[in-house]
Amino acid sequence: MATYINGIAMAEPRASDIMAEGTNKPFYPPLTSDTTEPEETDQALLHIAQEPDHPSPPLAQELVAQETDQLLPLAQDPISPDLLPRLEPGQAPSQSELLQPLPLTRKNLALLDASYAIGKRKKHSSYFETESNTMTISSTALGFGQQQAYENGILDPTASRQPHDLGTLLRRLTQRRGSIQPSVLAHQQYCFMISKSYNQGGVTDVLNAEVLINPRCTRYGKLVRRAITRIPPQTFNYNLSPPEPDHLEGLWTDALPHHLHSHALHDDNNSLAFCHLAVEFKRADGNLHLARYQAAYDGAVLVYARNRALDHAANLGYSSREAVERAACETSVLTCVTDGKTVELFAHYCEGEQYHQYPVATENLLTYPNRGRELIRNAQEFAQRKSFELAALLGATL
Repeated sequence: MATYINGIAMAEPRASDIMAEGTNKPFYPPLTSDTTEPEETDQALLHIAQEPDHPSPPLAQELVAQETDQLLPLAQDPISPDLLPRLEPGQAPSQSELLQPLPLTRKNLALLDASYAIGKRKKHSSYFETESNTMTISSTALGFGQQQAYENGILDPTASRQPHDLGTLLRRLTQRRGSIQPSVLAHQQYCFMISKSYNQGGVTDVLNAEVLINPRCTRYGKLVRRAITRIPPQTFNYNLSPPEPDHLEGLWTDALPHHLHSHALHDDNNSLAFCHLAVEFKRADGNLHLARYQAAYDGAVLVYARNRALDHAANLGYSSREAVERAACETSVLTCVTDGKTVELFAHYCEGEQYHQYPVATENLLTYPNRGRELIRNAQEFAQRKSFELAALLGATL
């Protein structure tokens, strides 16, 4: 209110213009009793909030939540039984009674928060249960199902046992080739191109151009990143998607007699059969650990296909039983993993219901002379020879 001095109305000074004595800070006088509302104690607020039928002021609700922090247990029913309509035995509630809004009290707000927490918790738990029960693991995905493959009987190199004919394999796969090595300049160019290949496609292109042999036979070929879809469900491929090797070599199905088309590994006419070599590529800084597991699955599928073909050969009678049994004792399926810098070669065979992947040799592709290049080409020629031998046991003249 205004102050009158000598009959002249003077404006009230602002609180910020009045300095506290001895300080440079503004002095704020206390509010008078006629401008403030009566203060409510915490006990009064608690008393108001605890009344179920008395609406709680927003400020009181906030203070009570901060001071008491007491919510109902999550396991309780989110709807208060006292607020449900009273029904006679056998009487069902009407739609209007079910949709009747509840009073805005602290107790009902706490019940709403509790029901939200229960729903959120159930949502997350049901999501993970559904995913774990129905998910099929892709053989090309990051984090390929190593544990699932192991449970199916596909062993990794650390758990696999040495094949009985490892010495014969080593002599054939590590022998020095008659072809001359590339020139030092060509090798330096290869190393440069690999260092500039930042993805798997770049590494694949360089290896196909500089290291791998392109099949020169019209009856023998290769397929790139084609899923092997003609393998029926078995124990070893349970809950795993069809394998998809980056590089697969074998005989073209249309080059075989018609009675052998059932051994095709793919659905259409552009299919391969009697395959003995699969290759998995990774980028220069890629994950060879994952590639080894993918190669283990590739090798298990090729071993299964070879054993099925040998069973068919024994029943057809085109070859002697001794020749079929000798072929069944050989370790003939190979896989290779490489990132353009290192190459690892594995031999695959089946013993009982377990599919083994044993490391045969590892070579460096960046040193000169390039022994890694020799290892890959020896493996290609070995696999091609085994494909023609298996077709001959089944009566095919190629």
